[in-house]
Amino acid sequence: MPDKIDCAVLVSPAGIRLGSKIRMIKDILLPLVLFNGTSSQKYLNKITDTMSDNSMREIDKKIIGDVFKYIKLEQEMPKLTTKEELSHYSSPTLIIAGKKDIFFPESRLNKVAREIIPNLIAFKTYDMGHFPSEEYLKKINNDIVEFLTDYY
Repeated sequence: MPDKIDCAVLVSPAGIRLGSKIRMIKDILLPLVLFNGTSSQKYLNKITDTMSDNSMREIDKKIIGDVFKYIKLEQEMPKLTTKEELSHYSSPTLIIAGKKDIFFPESRLNKVAREIIPNLIAFKTYDMGHFPSEEYLKKINNDIVEFLTDYY
């Protein structure tokens, strides 16, 4: 129902292009298996450091650890969107991506997003992981406010 969307802001969006599966296995999946088997902070730190480019707060690490321990996570990677699926979508769109995002890196998102999203107004890139630091959250918030002021 694209007619119901006035504009969109996508931060580290899934469904456009994936990062390296080999790197995800090495840097996320293997430490996750070891964390689930041992509950060792060492493996949780490896995962959260990779996901946040070494900037995740301790409280957020604890939450991520609890999620990994107590929540059954989706096993499949997100389905990738096609240009045809977005052919009737024309809303102004902003994408914000991280250069160091292991799941959806800017280097893989940028070209494909420009090809499949008809009204991609801006593609902002920061030197961040999948989970932005406090510094980047402030910048992202400013980007979003500016975009919504112009397009909503």
